[in-house]
Amino acid sequence: MATEMYMCIGTLSATPYFLSGLGVNIYSMDELCYYLCTNAYILDNDLIDVRLCDYMRDNLDMAPLANKLRMMIKAGKTLGEMVTTILIDTNYCNEEEITKIKQILVDNASLSFAAKRKVRGDNLLVANKYPRAIEEYQYVLSVLDKEEEPELYSSILHNVGCAYALMFLLDKAGDYFKQAYDLDGSRESLIMYLVCLRMTAKKGEYDRMVVKNGYDERIALEAVRTMASAREAQIDTPYGDTMRDVIDLHDTGKVSEYYRMLDNVLEDWKTDYRRMME
Repeated sequence: MATEMYMCIGTLSATPYFLSGLGVNIYSMDELCYYLCTNAYILDNDLIDVRLCDYMRDNLDMAPLANKLRMMIKAGKTLGEMVTTILIDTNYCNEEEITKIKQILVDNASLSFAAKRKVRGDNLLVANKYPRAIEEYQYVLSVLDKEEEPELYSSILHNVGCAYALMFLLDKAGDYFKQAYDLDGSRESLIMYLVCLRMTAKKGEYDRMVVKNGYDERIALEAVRTMASAREAQIDTPYGDTMRDVIDLHDTGKVSEYYRMLDNVLEDWKTDYRRMME
């Protein structure tokens, strides 16, 4: 098996430097560059300071770069400019990677720490890394004051629900969607909560919950449409056409037929879900 060789940048230090903003020790420029790249979403403006410059000069044999960064700090350059300078001077990343990291730094420059960590969770969610996204979101929830930033808190709860739903853990997903709805009254969170409830509860129980809480019938119908859209996204499945027929029955006032057909479709969907989880 072929082995790739990498040229180390600078020297390996016998003593570490603690990056307080990231909570890690580094011993080399390679490690510094690695953490800058993998944590670009959450870097704070005070990460690169004169102490780091001194460490780079005295311990990592990177005096020219350290002096350049010191001058940039004195000139009031942005974190993004300094990070890209490090990555360019060390040849740690290619041009495309540097452009991507630079854009991340620009986009997140004005965000709070919690908001930056949420962005990181969002990107893990988009990348289909659901357990890691949940871990990131849970960390943010643990340090975020719900009373001070209710909208951010609610949006994170909603996204945790999305992550669990995408893993077909619908009971947990529903709990988080409900928490998000209770906090800020989000229509989207309520719709997703009803989708999860309809998928996991018996029809009688679901109907009682809808009536008990006074949910608007239009919201309940939107939940059905959401389920239909999810099924239509699966090309090789009969559910898309069937759900369109279900909605047509509702829209034409054929209520009894609508509920009977909806029950049949959802039972089939639940069967698929249980089979997948076994």
